[in-house]
Amino acid sequence: MKNIINIYSLAFSMIMLVFASCEKDFLDINDDPNNPLSVPTGQLMTAAQSNLSYTFANGSGGLGLYTGTVAKHWVQRGTINDYGLVGGDFTVATAWPSIYAGAMTDLQVLIEQGTLEEDFGTVGAGQVMRAFIMASVVDLWGEVPYFEIGLGAANEAPVYDEGEAVYNALFTLIDDGIANLSTTNASVTGDVIYNGDASSWITLANSLKLRMLNNVRLTRDVSTEVNAILTSGNFITQLSEDFELQYGSSFNPENRNPGFASEWVVNSGTRIDPFFFETMRGTDTFGHGGLLPAGAGLTDPRIPYYFFNQLPADAADSDAENPCAYCPSRSGTGFLSIFSYSFNIDPNEGFAQGRSSTLGGLYAFGGRYDDGAGGIASNAASLLGGQVTGTGSTPQRLLDGVEIAFIRAELAQTSVSSENARGMLVAALDASFAKVNEVANAAGAPLIGASDIAAYSDAVMVNYDGASPSGQLEIIMVSKWIAQFGNSVVSYNDIRRTGFPRLHDGNTDNLAVTTQTRTFPLALPYDANNLTLNVNAPAQRAIAVDGVFWDK
Repeated sequence: MKNIINIYSLAFSMIMLVFASCEKDFLDINDDPNNPLSVPTGQLMTAAQSNLSYTFANGSGGLGLYTGTVAKHWVQRGTINDYGLVGGDFTVATAWPSIYAGAMTDLQVLIEQGTLEEDFGTVGAGQVMRAFIMASVVDLWGEVPYFEIGLGAANEAPVYDEGEAVYNALFTLIDDGIANLSTTNASVTGDVIYNGDASSWITLANSLKLRMLNNVRLTRDVSTEVNAILTSGNFITQLSEDFELQYGSSFNPENRNPGFASEWVVNSGTRIDPFFFETMRGTDTFGHGGLLPAGAGLTDPRIPYYFFNQLPADAADSDAENPCAYCPSRSGTGFLSIFSYSFNIDPNEGFAQGRSSTLGGLYAFGGRYDDGAGGIASNAASLLGGQVTGTGSTPQRLLDGVEIAFIRAELAQTSVSSENARGMLVAALDASFAKVNEVANAAGAPLIGASDIAAYSDAVMVNYDGASPSGQLEIIMVSKWIAQFGNSVVSYNDIRRTGFPRLHDGNTDNLAVTTQTRTFPLALPYDANNLTLNVNAPAQRAIAVDGVFWDK
């Protein structure tokens, strides 16, 4: 059972630490009682986990939302609508210092302090978390500072290291973490994800290795390492083993999923990409020619868990508060959004639709299950009468058994592992539906019925059995793209590594209101502030042509 993180409790603990310092050393005029000389490792661990989740979440400034827009889970107004990513973007300027000055610094202090205190379990978990974060940073940005970070005044301008060298060092760091977690009576202090259980962190460490090995499988032979982990059986296979941060329902203090706080509370304007929605409902009206996992015409039963329509199922276009871009008449439901590649082109793209647009629902944000009745999701939008809201308590998934099952299917399909690709795809589909039902059950929502799951999964497998080997890999990856809604960093990596799913082209998508002027970004732009402040920083990355090391 995972703990629910409470930011208020963390702040209260920090205050109590100050009080304790005052009481202990009130006669020592050489110490500033308002600035403690050290922070307990447990509080550093809790803070780092909270920071990690928020940085990769789907809320405003989160990398999940940013990469999800690129991967076509989400769509936003602005230049990002057409892959116009720049180093001054709010998410980049927020995530970069949050990672380096926040979580990575906390974890370095934790590791140094925990080593002195012989708290080896906490040290090991900190090492695994540092590897998790830095592997993600390499995956997103390519060459990044690593070997010279954390030196403080001794080196305020760390060089940017080759991504492959960082990756290799991280594999060693993970092994060091496993060794520390394997010491006698090891436990993890301040752990709000696994409740201090060292064995769960070892399971995560091996799962992280599988993710990283899969990312680099095109650059070197990883079959021996992959099969050794698979043979061990010590990787995430159960829902209870998922690496995720469970949120609560408190709003004072704020303790809800960042995506919920961003979209359901203030409605910041993120929309569901119609391409994603239409793929899930088994249509290809964009003319991109990609394979639909279950074939044409079969609707994915996860739709009412993924999306919440503020307009009722029988809505007309005129029911929207303003003229709409992607309207109910197109989908035959209350779904309303805007198109990618439509910025300053579609005359309806710019209208405010805070009380009409479809939002991320129960599964991604902790919103509501969509029963077709509609309702107003925004707390600020009571003009139309009646309100609905959710708890916001859905966890932020970081690395779960669903992802691992799809990784195993990909590794088998590409002959890296000795497992059966078809069997692993079946298992991955089962896991993805089980995960949605776990969230639904926790929220008191209806569960997806066994017959609906079987009908969809059976259709996917019929499609898989009739496809070429390349087509089979595409079905695996498109199915994973659907399952990873809410954890889009994974999908961004997958698209660059495999080319799947094939995203629609804004110039050939049968839409008169879209034009694509930029190509898919092969990496994220560097934080412009860091490039200015760090004299050893490289030039800004050319994201259209300069990919990360495992994608060149």
